[in-house]
Amino acid sequence: MAVGQFFSQRFGYAVHALAYVARKPSGELATLPELAAWMRTIWPNVSESYLSNVVQRLARGRLLRSHRGIAGGYSLGRAAAKISLRDLVELLEGVDNNRCGLSLEDVCPVQARCTIQRKLRSLEEGYLLSLERMTIEELSEDIVVSMPKKTRT
Repeated sequence: MAVGQFFSQRFGYAVHALAYVARKPSGELATLPELAAWMRTIWPNVSESYLSNVVQRLARGRLLRSHRGIAGGYSLGRAAAKISLRDLVELLEGVDNNRCGLSLEDVCPVQARCTIQRKLRSLEEGYLLSLERMTIEELSEDIVVSMPKKTRT
């Protein structure tokens, strides 16, 4: 497994989008085209339609706030220091600590007797706690929000 495979592409888009919006000056909104253009400075093949889908999910989950109208765009739904990576994982990937990795049922039929499942649950809880400690504010500290200069054609 290579580094970076614990997180989905959706998660990567979401973290970058939130970090960018967090670095905008207070009161200034981020538009989707602006966000996509900035993300292309990192990933040249960013899909604006996929980014739009991710941003909409963030807005539905109240991590972003959508502002409609001609001067509309997006702002953070709460302070960057109050948005953890765990919030993102729970919103985008879904987290169910009670689900058994060996059963298709909602409840593990042998949970009380399964030492492996208890150890795996402990690992998962530790992982989620580490995600809870990392915030968008911390991730965005080194982000530069200036847009690349347009070239004349």
